[in-house]
Amino acid sequence: MKTYRVGTITMAIILIALGTIIFISQISGVLAIDMIMKLWPLMLILLGLEILYFRYKSKDDEVVIKYDVFSIFLVMFILFTNLVLYTLSEIGMIERLREYI
Repeated sequence: MKTYRVGTITMAIILIALGTIIFISQISGVLAIDMIMKLWPLMLILLGLEILYFRYKSKDDEVVIKYDVFSIFLVMFILFTNLVLYTLSEIGMIERLREYI
């Protein structure tokens, strides 16, 4: 019986993407927060695709799918952090913080 851990691949892709976004923002001058706020729904899409992929792949075999709770927790933490940042941006707090800095 095989065991698949769902969430690990998504976490790896998200860490690579965030590192790339931060690197691009340092080189180009584009704010990383602006890019992250536009791309955060991709985390949910990736996690859903990973779950569907392993479900589809394992439908013929006797496979146990375990959710990598730590990776999913980190993905959700990043998601909620981005939602808070987006909310702060919408009410004008990010702009005030930029002016203050």
